[in-house]
Amino acid sequence: MDSRTINVESKLRGYLFGTACADALGRPVEHLILEQIKEIYGEQGILELTPDAFWTDDTQLMLVLARGLLHGAELELPELMDKIAEELILWLDEPDLGAGATTRGAALNLRDGIHWSRSGLNSKTCGSLMRVGILGFIFRNDPDKLVKAASLSGRITHIHPAADAASVAGAYAVKMALDGIVPEEMFLLLLRATEGISDEFTKALKGSYELAHSNLTDGEALQKIGQGWYADETFALAYFCILRYPDDYKKAVQTAVNITGDSDSVSSVAGGILGAGLGIEAVPPSWVEALNEKEILEEIVVPLIEKYFQVSKNKFKVSENKHQISGNRSRS
Repeated sequence: MDSRTINVESKLRGYLFGTACADALGRPVEHLILEQIKEIYGEQGILELTPDAFWTDDTQLMLVLARGLLHGAELELPELMDKIAEELILWLDEPDLGAGATTRGAALNLRDGIHWSRSGLNSKTCGSLMRVGILGFIFRNDPDKLVKAASLSGRITHIHPAADAASVAGAYAVKMALDGIVPEEMFLLLLRATEGISDEFTKALKGSYELAHSNLTDGEALQKIGQGWYADETFALAYFCILRYPDDYKKAVQTAVNITGDSDSVSSVAGGILGAGLGIEAVPPSWVEALNEKEILEEIVVPLIEKYFQVSKNKFKVSENKHQISGNRSRS
């Protein structure tokens, strides 16, 4: 295995396990207010995974999207969306790990024969955001396809503009983390990638950035951002945490879960982005060891790496062909 492949594997593992461990840490406290979390786990809140910790629908649906990509990431977007829609229908038979009504309702629409372009519901909850990070990995070297795929795949379930913008941001942030762009430098690029999609999302993103650079404590700032049930808030909360702790996966995730709100979704988004940027080495080994059914993640690593290189190679060939055609025209 060459050094390039080893680095890609570390980053992918960082994303997969970074997402799943953060998700599992947030699972026990998702529906608790912060005061209840502190009452149960102490003043600092929940800090460690318990043995046999299991993830929620956040990781489950990320894996659904990953399987769709394995079946068709190299295809044109309409055909790829067909594959993702098929996986969402199959997902309805999987154990219920707490999926929201929007995602389940859209999947039922798909099963009833409604086309994926019309299956989504007008909801701005975070179900589309929490699964899209894997797109940032597969389409890392094709940002145009990445943005379009993030939007289209998100709209299969969530058509609200705020959810749409958050889906684009969630996938693009993972791509940037893989490229070595630190959270501080992501801000303007995220604004550009989501420009014109949702004023609500833009406002939340700007607020997150400003609060991360304020003198407020983590708790005070997070409370001002919101609770994370809606996609614009979910991403804003996650972005705040990685801005405050760009080199510390564990601290960022611990900050993300100890909130009044959607703890597992906020932490899984933050954990996936930082895991992708810092690599698997940043994720506490004890957390990885504690994760239940981690073999499911292990089994998908090699197929995803193979798909990543296939898609990247195809993109390079297309770009090379376009360059040759352009050169031939200029000489004629």
